[in-house]
Amino acid sequence: MKKTGIKSTEFWISIVGMLGGVILASMEGSQWTQVIGAILAAVCGGSYTMGRSLVKSNEAKAGIIGEAIKKTSKLKKSS
Repeated sequence: MKKTGIKSTEFWISIVGMLGGVILASMEGSQWTQVIGAILAAVCGGSYTMGRSLVKSNEAKAGIIGEAIKKTSKLKKSS
């Protein structure tokens, strides 16, 4: 069963990571804390986006292959 993005665990883990990064980036104090926070937020957001795009790409490929198999089996039956 497929889950929409907002219902997936990966989505919520990414949100928590991005919020943690934003909080670190907005804290006063060490400049390094702000830099690490910004990097954390960017990596969490980017990795989630990349992961979802790979999943959707693979689903599309599987659909195309499935259709090709169906057409091939119909051609074999009609021969």
